[in-house]
Amino acid sequence: MITQIQGVLRAVAEESLTLAVDPFELEVLIPEHTRRQVQGKVGEAITLHTTFFIEGQAMGGRMNPRLIGFLSTVDREFFDTFCSVDGVGVRKALRAMVRPVREIARTIQEQDVKMLATFPGIGEAMAERIVAKLRRKVGIYALIVGPDGKAAPPAPTNGKAENAAPDVVSDVYALLLSVGHSEMQARAAIDRALAGKKKFKSVPDMIEAIYQQDKD
Repeated sequence: MITQIQGVLRAVAEESLTLAVDPFELEVLIPEHTRRQVQGKVGEAITLHTTFFIEGQAMGGRMNPRLIGFLSTVDREFFDTFCSVDGVGVRKALRAMVRPVREIARTIQEQDVKMLATFPGIGEAMAERIVAKLRRKVGIYALIVGPDGKAAPPAPTNGKAENAAPDVVSDVYALLLSVGHSEMQARAAIDRALAGKKKFKSVPDMIEAIYQQDKD
């Protein structure tokens, strides 16, 4: 599995880019949002976080290996989550990702079916299916504040620790770091969530509470 490639950007097309990784030139599929981010960087070195799939007909057809590239591991993870919805294939997901992941995740989190249905290739019926499947899974992506970071060991919080199991706090802390929050921001967000009366039995429950705080 190829998970990361570095090279010189040679060209940007409508749905892909060409990356020179000596002695090869690779065609990499990209979502529209990524295309807009890199189109002014032709001739520069870039790094892509990649995933891999086989495209074609299994019965007597031609099977083509395809690389898909993203500028962050978080974008790649969101793409994999997006593709988990029945009817959302690789190509449809790539066409639909025309906005930053944070904005798409917020649209799903807020159950805004009408807005989601305006994305390329996503009609109202598909939008409803996406919301039903992913609403409780994309909260962490709605909290993205910058490039993906490295998870660090959880730190103690000043909130009411009895309101959540230690592993829930630990996992939420690591997730917040992974989407760009600083250690101080992550602790503060968890403290605010724990300061209330709600009991958090799972990571999605706490992420949902933190997301609502962020909206306010």
